[in-house]
Amino acid sequence: MVTQIPESLPVLGPGAHRRPRDGGCFMEWASLLAGERWSDHPRCTHPLLAHLARAVNDVVDDRARQRLAPWIPAVVGLTGGTVRWDLEIALLVTRRAIGLGGTLDVLGPLAAGLLTVDRALATVDGRTGARLRPGTRDALDQVPAAAAWAREWTEPLGVPRSGYHDLSRAAVDRSLAVLASHLGPGRDALLVEVLTDAIEVCARLAGRSAPRRVQAGAVA
Repeated sequence: MVTQIPESLPVLGPGAHRRPRDGGCFMEWASLLAGERWSDHPRCTHPLLAHLARAVNDVVDDRARQRLAPWIPAVVGLTGGTVRWDLEIALLVTRRAIGLGGTLDVLGPLAAGLLTVDRALATVDGRTGARLRPGTRDALDQVPAAAAWAREWTEPLGVPRSGYHDLSRAAVDRSLAVLASHLGPGRDALLVEVLTDAIEVCARLAGRSAPRRVQAGAVA
């Protein structure tokens, strides 16, 4: 599929906009490229990926926000039909939030969310709930106190069998709050990277090649 970003599209701005001439956010641009009604909740993109895109679009500064524009064509058609998409997005975002470090009251709930999401994915992967993915194990090894607290708190709950959409959304929102509150100089770059990594994960799940970064007016 050939997708082009016309030069005339509005510059990315935070929040929702009533019409294109008022400006547009990441997902509103996507709705326009997909030929849908102008909306920041288009049908062309998986709901949780679109939620992540709206959140990152709104929280980063203007300069970082413009770096997202070349990725807009990559989300068009990434709709997904299984809970794996939700869980993979939640796993990625939660790992990145844990990587920032912090106090036990912050890291404990993140670690509990990560364990729960990983165990839910085990039912999709064909693993046992006790056998974590290597990336999850590595993330938890970085925060041993939080990991121990999370294991004790989540162990009685076992492996979740349903409610994956709500579980994933809650994990993403909790992690986004931590990422957005990060005061380090690389906060916006990290948020942009989290979104682009999530797009690449969904592209692989959809059987697409990894998206290529394109500039306005360029064809990919």
